[in-house]
Amino acid sequence: MFDAHRHLSNEQATKNALYATSKPSEWPRLQHRGLLALGGIGVLPSELPFDATVLYEHLVANPGFLIAEVGLDRRSPDREGQLAFLAEILHIGFELGRSISLHCVREDGLLLSLLRAQRRRLPPLLWHGCTASIETIKEAVGYGVIPSYGPNIYNSRLVGHMQHIKTLPFALETDFTGDEGDYERMFTEHIQAFCSLSGCSEEQLEKHNDEIRAILTHNQTSR
Repeated sequence: MFDAHRHLSNEQATKNALYATSKPSEWPRLQHRGLLALGGIGVLPSELPFDATVLYEHLVANPGFLIAEVGLDRRSPDREGQLAFLAEILHIGFELGRSISLHCVREDGLLLSLLRAQRRRLPPLLWHGCTASIETIKEAVGYGVIPSYGPNIYNSRLVGHMQHIKTLPFALETDFTGDEGDYERMFTEHIQAFCSLSGCSEEQLEKHNDEIRAILTHNQTSR
């Protein structure tokens, strides 16, 4: 099954997954990924300030790369700087036709306000590790955002809304970090837990996540 968001490990990136990066020093490892692996270049708020032009030029030079992950994080300084950088990246994603995986920690309202303001010029968006309120999720979906649920969903209030969640667009992810030997077990446990709570079958989830992969990789420039 396609994993909508995971991280690099001690082994080469070869899984059927979107491999997200947190800082430019990780980007070169994506050049050596396997055929099934998708590469996403990203800059977390903790790595700012950063020149968005560098990310733009890297995307132009690597047509297969997506943007993953960028966003807003209340734990990091310079809220306005984070917002300005994300707005610029949204524009880049739209211009180049690249999907973006969003990182958001305790800034749901600020993220929604930005998406609302730019709703007519947004690329495909994945809200990675989403544990927002169901009301926030419904509004984000209205802007074309795909909420992506990792194992942290089971410790959130969303666990009580699984029947509602499965009626909206969504993706499944692991947000995996660590030793590659633990990856398959973690993903399998996540899939089984999600199926048990949502009533979806593994076959339905696999087909669903494959469709999400197609959306994320359908690069189409706005020009």
